[in-house]
Amino acid sequence: MGLLRLLFLDESAIWLTQPNMYTWSAIAQPMEVPTSKARGITARLNLMGCVEYGSNAVQYREIMGNTTGQDTVAFLDALAEQADPACPSVVLLDQASIHTCRAVTQHRERWGMQGLSVVYLPVYSPELNLMEGGWLNLKYHKLPKRHFDDKTELRAAVDDASWGIAI
Repeated sequence: MGLLRLLFLDESAIWLTQPNMYTWSAIAQPMEVPTSKARGITARLNLMGCVEYGSNAVQYREIMGNTTGQDTVAFLDALAEQADPACPSVVLLDQASIHTCRAVTQHRERWGMQGLSVVYLPVYSPELNLMEGGWLNLKYHKLPKRHFDDKTELRAAVDDASWGIAI
């Protein structure tokens, strides 16, 4: 068991149609790229997740609807249940309003007693949040294709991607 457990928390949307990084086609044969006509929440999965420094183990959950401070509280509650005061967990997250709102701050003392501390990264510093790399890994390497017909198909692809554990 280590002296300290560092977790980086972040959220991301995964769209039915992912951006194409590159493509090619034969001369005089235009490339057809499928896209979804769905918009808004029907066109994406909202996920919240964290990656553990050192092991790179990812835990995540789907957020139904738009992500709120209550979603952050629920995710941090799940992490606090895993925490051990003998080996404290420190969760590093950006200063998005859903992380700094009163719904979150009012639970910090309780989480601290459970062995979980919340620490904020400097503003505008996504390069310091290791979970950003976790999302890139999922979106650009683990998903089997760039377009999905519906959220059920996309959800199944995320679950089958073997990139993290749903909590």
